[in-house]
Amino acid sequence: MSQPRTPPGQPEINSYASPEAFESEKSTILDDSLALSHVKRLPRSPSSESNYLEWNTPPEALYADPEQLPSSVTCYTDPFTWSRGQKNAIMVLACFSTGMSAYAAGAYTSGIDQMMEEWNVSRLALLVGVTAFTTGFAVAPLVLAPLSEVYGRRYVYLITFGLFNVCHLSSALCHSYPGMLVARFFLGVGGSTFGTVVGGIISDIFHAPDRGFPMAFFSMFGLSFTGVGPLASGVIAENLSWRWIHWIQLILNVVLMAIAFIVLKETRGSVLLSDKANALNKFLDEMGVQGSRWKVKADEERESFALMVKVSLTRPFRLLITESVVFWFSCWVSFAWGVLYLFLQGVPLVFVENHGFTVAQVGYVFTGMFAGGVLALCCNAVIEIGTKKYFSSPTPNPEARLYSACTIGCLLPIGMFWFGWTSFPSQHWILPTMAVGCATMGIYSVYLAVFNYLADTYHRYASSALAAQSFCRNFLAGGFPLITNMMYHRMGFAGASSFLGGIGALLAIVPWVLVFYGTKIRARSQFAKEIMNT
Repeated sequence: MSQPRTPPGQPEINSYASPEAFESEKSTILDDSLALSHVKRLPRSPSSESNYLEWNTPPEALYADPEQLPSSVTCYTDPFTWSRGQKNAIMVLACFSTGMSAYAAGAYTSGIDQMMEEWNVSRLALLVGVTAFTTGFAVAPLVLAPLSEVYGRRYVYLITFGLFNVCHLSSALCHSYPGMLVARFFLGVGGSTFGTVVGGIISDIFHAPDRGFPMAFFSMFGLSFTGVGPLASGVIAENLSWRWIHWIQLILNVVLMAIAFIVLKETRGSVLLSDKANALNKFLDEMGVQGSRWKVKADEERESFALMVKVSLTRPFRLLITESVVFWFSCWVSFAWGVLYLFLQGVPLVFVENHGFTVAQVGYVFTGMFAGGVLALCCNAVIEIGTKKYFSSPTPNPEARLYSACTIGCLLPIGMFWFGWTSFPSQHWILPTMAVGCATMGIYSVYLAVFNYLADTYHRYASSALAAQSFCRNFLAGGFPLITNMMYHRMGFAGASSFLGGIGALLAIVPWVLVFYGTKIRARSQFAKEIMNT
C-alpha cells in the first residue's frame, strides 16, 4: 500500500507501524495520555524526508546491508519480545525490591520499645515514624511516575533505590527522634518507587493477557513482606538492638541493588526506541549516508515535563472527586490497607497484654500475615482459572476481574471479627494468629482487584486512577497505627475489631455492585465514555 501523501511544503512521513504495535503500547497499565517517551531530541535530517521508527520496521529499511548495523543499534529490542527467562528474572528482582520496601514499613515497629527508652519519647510519638513513611510513600509517586515515563524505569529505580539505602544508613546512625522522622519520610519516598515503577516494569515486558500472574505475584510481595518485617526484626530487636534492624536491611538492600544494577535493563519501550533512533542516526551520519533520518512518534507527542507533573498532581484528585468507581474503590482499598497497618500496632497490643508475648514472639505471629498472602495468591489463581472456564465472555469486560474480590474479599471482615472475639487470654494464641492470616487474604484480594479493575476501566487514564487510590491508601494507612491503642482500649479488643469488621462488611458490597451494575456505571462515566469513543 502506498504511503499517504502529505500537504505541499510538509516533510514526507513514512511509517512502518502495524496496528498491533500501537495496541501493545496502549495496553501498558501505567501509561497516561501525556506520559510519553523520551526527552532527547533526534538529530536533524539533512533531507526533507523523515521516517518513523517502530519495533517492526524491517532491518533492510534501516540500512542497505542490515548485517553491517553496529551493536549500538541492534542491541535495542522490543521488551515484549524478550525471552521468558529474562522477563522472569526481571520480574523476580522487581518483586523482591517491592518486598524489601514493605519489609521496611513493618520492621520499624519492633524497635519502638528500645527507642522509647533511649530517647525518652512516647510510643505514640514514635508511631509517627510509620505515618512519615507512608506520607513519603503517598506523595512521591505523583512525581516519580512521570519521571519514569520520560527518562525510563531503570534510572528512576536505581536512583531512588540509592536514596532508600542512604535513609536506612541514616536510620541506623540516628540519635534523635526528629532525625528519625526525617529519615523515615525520605525512606518512604525512596521505597515508593517499588510500588509505582515496578508495576510499570511488569507492564512494559508482559502483554495484558500474560500480565495476570506477574501482577498477582508482585502484589503478594508488597503485602506479605509487611508481615515479614516485624517477624524478622522482632528476633533482631530482642537479641541485638533496634539499630541492627536497619543495618541488616541496609546490607540486604545493597546486595539487591548490586544485582539490580547488573540484571535490570531499561524496559520502557518508547525510551528504548528513541535511543535506537539516536544510535541509528549517528551511525548513518558516520557512514556518510545521504537521505532520510529516523525519529519516534512518541518524541513528537511528548508534552513538557512540567505539564506532565501538573497533570500527575491534579488528574488523580479530579478522578477521585468525579468518578464514583475511583472514589468507592479508593475507600475500599484505603480501609483494607489501614487494617494491614493497624495490625503493626494491634498485634503487639493484643499478644503482649493478653498473652504475655515477648517482642520476638509477637514477631512470630506475623507469620500468619505472610502465609495469608501466599494462600491468597494461590486461591486467586484458582478462581481466575474457574472464571475463564465458566464465566468467560466473547467481549472482555473489567467486571471479570472482580470474581476473586467478591469471594476472597469477604475474608477481610470475617478475619476482623475472628481476631476480635478470639483475642481474650482464655483463647489459644493460634486462633487470633490465624485470624490475621484470614484478614490478610481479604486485603490481598481487595488490593489486586482495585489495581486490575481501574487499569482495565480507565486505560490511558489508569495511572491517574491508580495514583488516586495509592495516595488515599497510604495516607489512611499511616493514620491507623496512631489510633489503634486508644481505640482498642476504649472500645475493647473485641469491640474495636468488630467495629472494623462491620465497616469491612459494608465495603465488601462494592465489587458485587460493580459485577451487576458496572456496565451501566461505566456508561455514565465521562472518562470511560471518552475512552470508548476513541
